[in-house]
Amino acid sequence: MYWMCASRPSVSVVPEAVEMQHGSARIVLLRILGDLVHPTSKPVPTTALLTVLSDAGFGTHAARQAISRCARMGVLTGEKDGRSTRWLLTQAGKDLVIDGNDRARQLGTQPGQWNGRWLMLAVSVPHERRVIRQKLYRTLSWVGCGTPVPGIWITAHSDRRGRISTALQRFGLDQTAVSFIGEASGIGLSDAQLVSQAWDLDAVSRSYRAATSLFDAAPEPVSGADAVRLLLHVDEVLQKLVAEDPWLPSELCPDWTGRQDATRLLSYRDSLLVPARTYWDTLLRR
Repeated sequence: MYWMCASRPSVSVVPEAVEMQHGSARIVLLRILGDLVHPTSKPVPTTALLTVLSDAGFGTHAARQAISRCARMGVLTGEKDGRSTRWLLTQAGKDLVIDGNDRARQLGTQPGQWNGRWLMLAVSVPHERRVIRQKLYRTLSWVGCGTPVPGIWITAHSDRRGRISTALQRFGLDQTAVSFIGEASGIGLSDAQLVSQAWDLDAVSRSYRAATSLFDAAPEPVSGADAVRLLLHVDEVLQKLVAEDPWLPSELCPDWTGRQDATRLLSYRDSLLVPARTYWDTLLRR
């Protein structure tokens, strides 16, 4: 199979520090689906996906594998168009990319007033199932949990208990977990101590500052494949920050300034969406 690659400038305008895409082709494809495919809700040809993945630095084989894997995951469904295939997001795929986009955008907003209640989770992973431990930890971090003491996870967002319950069921750990919702009782660690031991907010601030400094060095304006590459890199950074930033209410971190840096980063991402989607539209018209 042969496809036309997008034309590229002989000298890239993207700074060297942000030119290289990181992560697997499948992860980058999921970002493409969220940024470019989902907003139109139209079937997209394989060639367009291959072109953008090529722009992101992936070869044909890796790109095709990524599309196939997303289809097997139930994220994409294909429909034949003559000898070619066009792809649509399934409902599960839409839910996945909407959740990722919503969680990223949430970083630039202030949580509502805190009710003073923590969700506390104690979960034991049997030794023979230790391979899932890191997957569980990543999932809990993604929903804003931290560990003030070994074996105990907490989040200030008790409304996320449904997501945590679903994750425990998926990993088969719902029968080895105990959870409570309530206030710190005054025995042991205070709210402030729970925050300082569960999360390193100074490190989160450094991550935000590093990200804003990195993208401040990027040229403006950008267009075409360069806009897509930068957008995907911002997405990668935001995905990591979602796992780092517990999105604490201001009552728990009154002097923390990371929220302003998150707003700057999201504003920069918004500025890239228009040229990236314009480029995507040109690929769909080929």
